[in-house]
Amino acid sequence: MTELKNEFSWSKTRDEVFKTCPRQYWFAYYGYWNGWLEDAPERTRQIYILKNLKNRHAWAGEKVHECIQRSLNNIRRGIKVLPVDEIISITLKLMRSEFRSSRARNYLKNPRTCALFEHEYGIEVTNEQWKEMAKNVETCLKNFYASDIYGGIKSHPRDGWLEVEEFSSFRLDNIKINLMIDCAIRKGGNILIYDWKTGKSIPEDLSIQLSCYAFYAMEKWHIPPQALRIIEYNLSFNKVAEFSVTHGEVEDIKGYILGSIKDMQSLLLDPENNIPLDEDRFSKIEDERVSLGCNFRKVCRV
Repeated sequence: MTELKNEFSWSKTRDEVFKTCPRQYWFAYYGYWNGWLEDAPERTRQIYILKNLKNRHAWAGEKVHECIQRSLNNIRRGIKVLPVDEIISITLKLMRSEFRSSRARNYLKNPRTCALFEHEYGIEVTNEQWKEMAKNVETCLKNFYASDIYGGIKSHPRDGWLEVEEFSSFRLDNIKINLMIDCAIRKGGNILIYDWKTGKSIPEDLSIQLSCYAFYAMEKWHIPPQALRIIEYNLSFNKVAEFSVTHGEVEDIKGYILGSIKDMQSLLLDPENNIPLDEDRFSKIEDERVSLGCNFRKVCRV
């Protein structure tokens, strides 16, 4: 069996973690490596388990995305989509099962099962708060399946569908740049990229996401930025916003990404093989707001 190699790449998420706390970045991209192996050191395996934790809001968003992905892929294959009430019932039943598994901490034996941050760290969450989260999942799904966006996509010619919830990438100065596209279709001379949101948008990070989409579309579909439309659909609030990006904005973000890559690689002992410096060379941010929400706080050394 070919040995997996921890290769360097860049993504908007990786950049966010690096900016939040370099020590957290070390855990998330280096400290966990090989933690899935049976003979992994105890601390490495623990880091791997903690890396897979999700807070309840991220977990809920993941379930909504999975439902939409399954429905759109079924449409592409000519499979009838279930009624929305049945989709919601199946989803909530699955979430209750995953909740019980996480609460029993089954993820300690099988890290691939659901692992909720709140259970690992004993965060007090009331029954009403859990019910509110489930209600938001229901709201998001009802809004999506009743929307004009869903109606338009499912009636769009299949040969115009490009991607649905796919891990994609492009290269920038020979560095792999990763991104996830929720849905992309070709409409006339334009490409429409849809982005499903289940929580609040973060406007200050939007330009990075838009430019990454533009870079990818230019490389994959050979279109200029002005032919790209990004449609953000906030399912919780049933609100749609449309964005575009210019050549100038794309070039500005290119400089930002390359600078971010240089900052990350400055903490590598061997950049060619993506081997990092020692853990303690990655500074720890002393901010309670960061540490309280960090997956790795129980293994983070002073």
